[in-house]
Amino acid sequence: MQQLRFFCKTGFLTLLVGLISVALLAALPTSALAQQKTIKYGTMHPLTGAYAVLGLDQQRATEMAVEEWNAKGGVLGHKIIWLHRDDELKGNVAIRRVKELVEEEKCDFIGGTLSGSISLAMNEFACKTKTPYMAYCMSDMVLGADQCEYGAAFMVLPYSASLAVSQYAFKNVGKKWYSITADYRWGHSLLEGWIWQSQQMGGQFLGNVYVPLGTTDFSTYFAKIMAAKPDFIVMNNLGADQTAAIKQAVELGLTKNMKIICTKTAQSTIKELGPAYNENVMGGMTFYWKLSSKYKGAKTFVDKFMKKYGSPPEQDGESAYVASNLLFMAIEKAGTVTDKKKIMSALEGLKYELTKGPEYVRACDRQRVQSYVLVKGKGAKAKGWDIADIVAEIPGDSIIMSCEDNAKKLPFINVKLPK
Repeated sequence: MQQLRFFCKTGFLTLLVGLISVALLAALPTSALAQQKTIKYGTMHPLTGAYAVLGLDQQRATEMAVEEWNAKGGVLGHKIIWLHRDDELKGNVAIRRVKELVEEEKCDFIGGTLSGSISLAMNEFACKTKTPYMAYCMSDMVLGADQCEYGAAFMVLPYSASLAVSQYAFKNVGKKWYSITADYRWGHSLLEGWIWQSQQMGGQFLGNVYVPLGTTDFSTYFAKIMAAKPDFIVMNNLGADQTAAIKQAVELGLTKNMKIICTKTAQSTIKELGPAYNENVMGGMTFYWKLSSKYKGAKTFVDKFMKKYGSPPEQDGESAYVASNLLFMAIEKAGTVTDKKKIMSALEGLKYELTKGPEYVRACDRQRVQSYVLVKGKGAKAKGWDIADIVAEIPGDSIIMSCEDNAKKLPFINVKLPK
């Protein structure tokens, strides 16, 4: 009997110790076990400068994607810890802060930015550190020697935007054109696409003016344009620069005699300009919220975004949302959170349907193949966010060069830009 009591006591003590141990483990969220169940994703956005509104949109869409994945248990059971920084639309700031994210914060993956030139620098850093980089912006980083096995691009390439918009313009608007181009690599790439397409379709290039980023007064440039009498003005700029340029063009009465066509425009620009962004002004986008009436995924995305933030997502936010989702999908497909090379390989050829119709990541250069949308402003007829109508959606496969040509930057490397 005493022996039985002894065993009962010792058994009870063993059970008690076991229960206490389990309770202590459950109460330690910073344990080594918990640390192994997280991954870090660091992103960059221009939250100050000419593109600040669009940078905020990127940040919000990234936040939404991360929250959705964490709500369903994370990626392969790993909670996503998201960190973000303001790159201020400055290359030196971006590099300093992306180094901070990777070297100090120990981020496993990086993404973001809205500048093509900054994306090139981030891509080079990603290649050196073997850190997968998801570029949200229009970027040439998948062309020629800039291509890196740790980088992927999730908005159309600059030349693809130019080809989509210029094809429509030369068929439906006119042949004579004059351009205003942001004086840095992204703007130059857009202009290359326009010049090449103009040569293919019998366009008449009347001239170009290069404009520094952050320009607010375009009046001197418009004097040259008015004298040339083009059918339309091409604007290879964005954000506050584009808003100022269109506003002044309309005030000068230019749109009474010619159209304005923006290679890339933004909802925020159209909204801010109001009546000035009328039926004589058109612009290109990778995503416009009215696609929600065509695609189920677009409706789901737009509804969620509007409920959370009070306005429809910009194309830049949509790109951030898709890029983040594809990174997490590639991790799941690869079945690993640590083998970065395997994760990047899992991106190649990945097929999906998220915010538009069926899309895929091209295997040879890890770029998202997607459609490009052309919209026309509604001007004084706009109500709420019903600010523009879609006039065309150009398929992605029709505005992208072959893998072989992209590797050699053909045919655009042969285009001579005006001085």
